[in-house]
Amino acid sequence: MSNHLRVPYHGWATRTRPWRDDVLDALAEVSRSDAFILKDRVARLEERIAAEAGVRHAVACASGTGALHLGLLAHGIGPGDRVITPAYSFIASASTIALVGAEPVFADVEEETATLDPAAVASVLSADDRPVRALLPAHLFCNLADMAALRRLATGHGALLIEDSAISLGAVVDGRPAGSAGDLGVYSFFPGKPLGGIGDAGVVLTQDDEVAGVLRELRNHGQDRSVRFLYHRVGINSRMDEVTAAFLLRRLDHFQSVLRRRRELARSYGERLRPLAPALKTPPDGFAERSVYTYAVRAEERDALRAYLLERGIETMVHYPHPLHLQPVFRHLGHGAGDFPVAERLAGSVLALPLHEEMDEGTVDHVAEEITRFYGGRP
Repeated sequence: MSNHLRVPYHGWATRTRPWRDDVLDALAEVSRSDAFILKDRVARLEERIAAEAGVRHAVACASGTGALHLGLLAHGIGPGDRVITPAYSFIASASTIALVGAEPVFADVEEETATLDPAAVASVLSADDRPVRALLPAHLFCNLADMAALRRLATGHGALLIEDSAISLGAVVDGRPAGSAGDLGVYSFFPGKPLGGIGDAGVVLTQDDEVAGVLRELRNHGQDRSVRFLYHRVGINSRMDEVTAAFLLRRLDHFQSVLRRRRELARSYGERLRPLAPALKTPPDGFAERSVYTYAVRAEERDALRAYLLERGIETMVHYPHPLHLQPVFRHLGHGAGDFPVAERLAGSVLALPLHEEMDEGTVDHVAEEITRFYGGRP
């Protein structure tokens, strides 16, 4: 490996170099104050994110997973409720449903986008006459779920539409900011996200004043928003701290350039790798309205390709090696291999390539050349 150019998957040392002054400034600013959690900086961040998302309220919390959890709680989803969600996604799309005592009902995903397939949802709805309380699609990698079709299905069945838009700040769905296309949306500020923080953080997005009030209580143990130690409901501790908010406010000033750079790199990967189809399939073209979190290809001989690249110093990531319906935690739902074939194919073929805003075009060229060599082509 020492004879090859090393390309780390996350590239934190390079990626975070421009953050250092912002981190130090945020720490210094907050350390001189007496405001550490859910104070003015958090409120300012909420205002800016709400404006970015085109919604009335952005309620800051401790993580993207916490945001989904709070959103389900705020809408009263719980025991006895059924929520349809993709069989292939990050665990939080399903685990938060289980955490509130509801039942995750899996549906298959689209081959091209890896997002919840409206046709599969329609089949689930027609196959079982038990009511469904909500649909919970997830945008994934750099792809967006078909929110218009899912909205029609939700409306037709009297269900809520909860948008797991954790990766998609800055993207546009059907002419609207991602996160605003459902009855509720979320963003995550996990460090790897396009607007990455210095730890976990997230927001819940809603147009509903009453829901926003409930969310603000729930995230802080259920405490009254004006009177300390007065509790109206059982809540959780999912609060955002002021250092995180101060840092994210600074990063927001650079966010559009981050989005543009990630889109440029995704386009470069596509131009270099598209000729390898069908052995290697790239994400759908057209990144202008997408937020590129990861660049995930579908590869024949995925594990062999990954090992080949690692031998040459190129790190990759498998998102996700096990579809949700086959995870041990959901064994009680009674699913088996073959139940959701697209999800299972993606679990065996998806490979995420290195991509972050501080990468240069030469690194993309190098990764693409090595992949081309693996498949026997001429770089």
